[in-house]
Amino acid sequence: MKNLEWCDLAERFYAFKTVADRLGVYVPETAGMEASLYECRPFVADAEVAGKIRTLNEGKAPRFNFGDVADAQLPVYDEDDELAHA
Repeated sequence: MKNLEWCDLAERFYAFKTVADRLGVYVPETAGMEASLYECRPFVADAEVAGKIRTLNEGKAPRFNFGDVADAQLPVYDEDDELAHA
């Protein structure tokens, strides 16, 4: 298996695993599949990348407060879809 093929497989697997984990199905199976996926990896593991992934899995990724954006003043348009002057 080539590097890009493995990366495509891993991306598709984690998309599936995210939904399965959220629904609580196939938990033991996906754990085994994940181990098998890493055993067939065609390139050497990168400790720095693994650390970043582990940090994301632990929920330590930066959190954004989108409430600050929601309170922003939105532009007002008139009946002709022209930007109304304040």
